[in-house]
Amino acid sequence: MSLLQHDHDPKADAPGGGTPEEVAPAVRACPTCQAELADGQDWCLNCGQAQPGRLANLPGKRAAVTVLALTTVLVGGAVAASYAALQDGSAAPGSTQLAQVSAAEPAAPVPAPATDPAASSALPAAPTTSAPADPGGTLPDTSSTPATPTPATPTPTPSTPSSSGSSTSSGTSTSSGSTGTSGSSTDSTADTRTSTTPTETAPTAIKLDGSAAALYDPYTRNTATGDVTKTLDADPGTSFPITVAPGSGSIGAGVTVDFGKTRGIREIDLTTKTPGFKVEVYATDSDELPPDVLDTRWAHLKDVTDVGTGAGNKQIISLGSGTTKYRHVLLWFTAPPPDGLTVRVSELKLLG
Repeated sequence: MSLLQHDHDPKADAPGGGTPEEVAPAVRACPTCQAELADGQDWCLNCGQAQPGRLANLPGKRAAVTVLALTTVLVGGAVAASYAALQDGSAAPGSTQLAQVSAAEPAAPVPAPATDPAASSALPAAPTTSAPADPGGTLPDTSSTPATPTPATPTPTPSTPSSSGSSTSSGTSTSSGSTGTSGSSTDSTADTRTSTTPTETAPTAIKLDGSAAALYDPYTRNTATGDVTKTLDADPGTSFPITVAPGSGSIGAGVTVDFGKTRGIREIDLTTKTPGFKVEVYATDSDELPPDVLDTRWAHLKDVTDVGTGAGNKQIISLGSGTTKYRHVLLWFTAPPPDGLTVRVSELKLLG
């Protein structure tokens, strides 16, 4: 057993029984630029290339390379399809074709308007500025360009040839709405204004027969007898009297006129043979006469004194525009004339 166990002599394994040669360690170099790399160096400091070694053995590198390769293929396919669609001039169904925006061309300068020499001498010329073209092909920013005011210049009015064939003056003269021409003056505008104020028409007589008139004596004060239709017979020679008893200070009776329907009344013309008395005018729209003058259905219209003291013993009583319509009118005599106790009505005319 001791014969088999002996120390191994490395020199015995060397050829020729000599000492084995020492092998120099291998020097790492970058496969790209052949620069020398230190032990454990993963990146080339000369060209920046990653070196094979620990990075190649990192877990998940194969999956990352696979994903990167698939992404590259998909992007390349999309780019190829887009290029083919643009070359054919039509986009794929469901896709949106983007419009190509060309670079904006510089706007042509606007020529300055023609001005009158006389006006241009008075107004200073406004400087015109134009925005320079954008070398980068982008649209110019118009918000930063100030607007250039254009001075107002008078526009010359061309002369109008005369209808008679003669030459006209170089200017247009406006005087009272007419245009001046050689040898003639024509009114160029017509007065089309119309008056909106209604024309006041004169009152017209209301046709009434004698039966429309009646004595109104609610207090039984009249002591005379007569025909009341004489007040509407259009004969000033006849009359109808109303007389009160001696010692009475007032008349207290009157004459009513029935229109037969409601209508407007504007004027009463009364002729008398006993001037100087006083009368009060009432009216009502009731179909029946109120029983006395104090009834509230009577509307008081007017009071007149010294009736018939004018020319021809005629009194005109104006009652307004006649917009209110009445059925009956009452002439209520109150104060007698200065020379007696009788009031005589020769003629009544009612106008509407």
